[in-house]
Amino acid sequence: MENKNRGLIIEQAVEDFGAAVREFRVRNSLSLQDLAEIAGVSASFIWRIENNRRNAELDTRVKIMILGMGWNNVDVHLYLDKYIEKTISDQL
Repeated sequence: MENKNRGLIIEQAVEDFGAAVREFRVRNSLSLQDLAEIAGVSASFIWRIENNRRNAELDTRVKIMILGMGWNNVDVHLYLDKYIEKTISDQL
């Protein structure tokens, strides 16, 4: 992930993971099937995530970010930090 866009992309993924996945897939000219094969999930599952019909578990999100979207460990760690912050603040 490019450093200049890292923070924005991570924030988007925290706020709307499905939109972040869709934006990545479209920007990289990947079909649902392409991304699904890369990430090791079904195309229908990717579609449901993108359309907010399914809220992917955290381990599945990490799998999609690393395998499907090419995020590195630093990017995933930043995402997890922000995701936990948001989850805690939403519960207060």
